Amino acid sequence: MTSQILQSDYSNLFPAVEKSQTLNSSNDFSEVVMEYPQELGQGYIQDIEIQQGFSLTIRDYQNSDRCMFEDPLEYGHPLQFYFRLAGENISSVEYASVRVGETALCGCGMSPQMFHRTQKLNQEVDIHIEPELFKILFSIQDDAIPSQLKHLFRQPDEEYSVRVGTITTQMQVALQQIWQCPFQGLVKKVYLEAKVLELMALRLQQDMTREVVQSHEDQPKRTVIEQIYQAKEILESCLENPLSLIKLSDKVGLSPYQLKQGFRKVFGKSAFQYLHQYRMEQARLLLYEGNMRVSDVANCVGYSHLGQFSAAFKRMFGISPRDCLKGKV
Repeated sequence: MTSQILQSDYSNLFPAVEKSQTLNSSNDFSEVVMEYPQELGQGYIQDIEIQQGFSLTIRDYQNSDRCMFEDPLEYGHPLQFYFRLAGENISSVEYASVRVGETALCGCGMSPQMFHRTQKLNQEVDIHIEPELFKILFSIQDDAIPSQLKHLFRQPDEEYSVRVGTITTQMQVALQQIWQCPFQGLVKKVYLEAKVLELMALRLQQDMTREVVQSHEDQPKRTVIEQIYQAKEILESCLENPLSLIKLSDKVGLSPYQLKQGFRKVFGKSAFQYLHQYRMEQARLLLYEGNMRVSDVANCVGYSHLGQFSAAFKRMFGISPRDCLKGKV
């Protein structure tokens, strides 16, 4: 079953009183977490205004049914960096098709009348920034816009551009750090702004080198990529007892060779190089939180020998886990 909802009706479904709210008007930083409307499903949407004209939205919700949102009005569109992290495939009519593990870079201009079709499960990170602020932050002059980025800056009466790319390992790490930000208040603002700018830079570099997905017509190729992302998710969920390459490839329906070659092509490293980096990043986040002993963190990310964990952590970050726990990073 698919429900069709006007965008205006969708906005009115959100409760007047948010689940939690943090405001800091002295430095233009605000954060609002809204419960997803019970009429549609469950979950939350977190809106963070890093500064005026520059916002971050984190969505983690599940619709009771598949929904189609109708937006019948044209409006001015800011620059947008969109990342689809988990769920089923998502597609939009007269917009673009963005699948799990992909990112869309949208320019400014006129947004046309659109229909958005979304599936039940959705985990997304969305960044919006006004074009003039974008130019200031990235030191871009109007008369010196790189040719690869000119499609981002269209006139208000021109339809904005959309380009789709694959979420890389570096992007994935930044996204995880944003999703699991351990800080509050001013430190959170500084941390998130730095991570969001890093994420934007990575996506811009991808667009400038034209490492973008041009079409979704080649269905077999897309299926293999989805299987590789499934393998990544399995690796991340089995930190304590990771599967062998043979077992992992069997679980996602690929040959060991397909998985080995495909994983390196998509993420720029082998499956177990990725696993090692992910373990270390998870360990660093747990140590930042300060709620666990170093030995417990080591066990949590799959190390039974504390010395091996400490050596691996120091090789990656240049600091011991114990010093990280003490806040010396």
